[in-house]
Amino acid sequence: MGRIAIFALTTLLFASVGICVWWVWSRVHIAIKRQESVFEIEKETHKKIKEKVKEQEE
Repeated sequence: MGRIAIFALTTLLFASVGICVWWVWSRVHIAIKRQESVFEIEKETHKKIKEKVKEQEE
């Protein structure tokens, strides 16, 4: 009986740790992807502005 309880508690502990790690990783991953997305938009906007400035200079 005691071995089953220890097994169940250990399994529950490992599952909880796994869920916590997955949750933290997903938050970090989403934040990184959002920042990359913003950077790409800024990069595209910068290119468009450079092209407009070149057109205005000509």
